[in-house]
Amino acid sequence: MRRPEFISQSRRRVKRLALQVEERKLREEFSRERDGLFSRPGGPGRLQKPAGSALLRRAVPRREMIQRSKQIYESLPEVQRRREEERRIAEYRSYRLNAQLYNKVRHKPLLSLTNTENCSSTRSP
Repeated sequence: MRRPEFISQSRRRVKRLALQVEERKLREEFSRERDGLFSRPGGPGRLQKPAGSALLRRAVPRREMIQRSKQIYESLPEVQRRREEERRIAEYRSYRLNAQLYNKVRHKPLLSLTNTENCSSTRSP
């Protein structure tokens, strides 16, 4: 019933697991000490870039770069203010044109009436 090889293998597995747990704890402790000793002025929360990250970056096409630059530029507050001011000025300009057109249409019959009165008064002696 009893198998000595099974019992010895089980004890080895338990011992190996205990060693792995102890090793993990030691690694965490060493990494905390190392971070405390060699921390950068950027702060402890700053993550380091992996060594090969420059190779993993994808090449950005020229059109996409231009589009991204335009989008960033257009989202600037001073550019948005200037666009809003230009829109407002164009709106005021259209209001003035509409007012001039209204005045022309409104005064045209009155001018024709005064012209006919002037012409008829000068003709009859």
